[in-house]
Amino acid sequence: MEETQSKKSLADRILKASALVGLAHICLKFAGLIQAKVATQYLDSSIYEPIMVVAFTGVINSLFLIGEEVIGPTFLTIFMKEKEQKDEKAAWEYTNITLSFQSLLLLLVCATITCFPEFYIRLFTTWTLENNPDEYKLLRVSLQFMAPSLFFLSIGSTTYVLLNGYKKFFLAAFGDASTKICIIIGLLIGFGIFGLDYHVLLFSIVVGSVAKVATHLAGMLSKLKYLRPAFNWKNPAFKSMLILMIPLLLGIIFAKVRDNFNNIYILTHIEQKGVLMANDLGRKLFSSIQWLVPYALQIALFPFLCELVSKQDREKLGEILGSSCRLLLSVFVPGAIILSVLAMPISIMFFMGGKTGIEIASWAGISTACYCLVLPAAAIECVLMQGSFADQRTIAVTVIGISTSMISVLLSYIFIIILQVQPKQAIMVVALGFVLSRFIKSFILALYMRRNIPMFPIKETTVFLFKLFILALIVGAITYGVSCAWAKILPDGIAKALDSITPDTPSNFKPDLSRLRIALRIVVSGAAGLVTFFAASFLLQLKEPRQMLEWTIAKVKHK
Repeated sequence: MEETQSKKSLADRILKASALVGLAHICLKFAGLIQAKVATQYLDSSIYEPIMVVAFTGVINSLFLIGEEVIGPTFLTIFMKEKEQKDEKAAWEYTNITLSFQSLLLLLVCATITCFPEFYIRLFTTWTLENNPDEYKLLRVSLQFMAPSLFFLSIGSTTYVLLNGYKKFFLAAFGDASTKICIIIGLLIGFGIFGLDYHVLLFSIVVGSVAKVATHLAGMLSKLKYLRPAFNWKNPAFKSMLILMIPLLLGIIFAKVRDNFNNIYILTHIEQKGVLMANDLGRKLFSSIQWLVPYALQIALFPFLCELVSKQDREKLGEILGSSCRLLLSVFVPGAIILSVLAMPISIMFFMGGKTGIEIASWAGISTACYCLVLPAAAIECVLMQGSFADQRTIAVTVIGISTSMISVLLSYIFIIILQVQPKQAIMVVALGFVLSRFIKSFILALYMRRNIPMFPIKETTVFLFKLFILALIVGAITYGVSCAWAKILPDGIAKALDSITPDTPSNFKPDLSRLRIALRIVVSGAAGLVTFFAASFLLQLKEPRQMLEWTIAKVKHK
């Protein structure tokens, strides 16, 4: 009885923490989507691509994510161990050493971006002063101006993890929303009200990075008394973190090379403008959904998984990992199908307008439809990766990640460089190659983890996946059928607009569309898919959706 209550208590704590992180990420991703919408209103592709795609997402964000994805799983594991097995003072001694060396390294990297921006331009793009003079000059200025933002964003990744260690999930996640909010304000005021140039956007990004750290520091004011510079590199905890980091760092660097090769470098071979922008916009919806639930659950799970590993309770560890994966799959397999079916009207309604015309918006729709298919694999990966990190198994995870990442790189090179497909097909190749590599990675990761943790019983898992496949087919068919029927009953202009696109269509051409009818089509079709999901789940006797509903109803009644 006590064991059952303990399991329920742990599940409730994880779900409560996930809800807090999810709430913060709703703020973050809502701010991110508003940022994307505002950016498409005021920035055409000649400004959006050098600043937002290459400089910010490509260079600054990639370098920041390398640090975040290395520090996150390695730092917190040892911080929790130091805090539980020794005391808080020992944990903060280790923290101070980490922050001190991290700051020195960041100052060095920021200096290289400021002094040698041409190196990063050659590394991330095929642009030169001869073939793309305007984009090249704008990118160089942007990198030099935004270099300080890397320092604050990366320090913010460590303060983020510290707050998670104290289970203050909301403020940790809300720090990223602070950055987005500053960028939105800069776009609205600078471009919308005063009509200033791109410098206001660069300034907003730097201010936003400072706001992220300030938000985190506000969440741990009582702990700042422990904060002081320290450079004792012989500290055993610090050495342990470095040992864990090495294989993980190799895998993450390769993953970022893959992302930038596929999303920036390879696409700069295509001369037609707007391809980089369309691919970047196409990633917004799937990444927003991924951050709202799987990533929120991942962040909330990690401290609890670390505790279970330290207690050597592998049975409960496998139970939590397995049930989390089944719950996520039962939502994201049908959810991904619904979003992919409705991706075109969603993208056109949301992104078209201002400086962005029907062609780029429709390309973003194609990209969105492809990228959304990765949601089930991304959800599983989020959970399994945290289980691996908590168990301090980083070498195998790195090898699996590098091996599967090569698939998307090879596909992009073959189809875009060798076969030279058209821009629309190039966007699909990049997106679908990414989807395929993530599915293979998640599958191999699940097989590997079964060797050490009791999870995913073969018979039960096979039956579950078969039912899920049938569910996805039914939900997809109903959603698509209702969407097509609604478009015929109340034409929204999308089909006519897509037919009007020719090689001579101006990039900013905006046809006559009814946003209200597009919105109604999305709502009605999505609702039909959702109702079908619950009805089919009941008929197929899938217990996970019912468990989620019962838990939600019970919590609402309790409140």
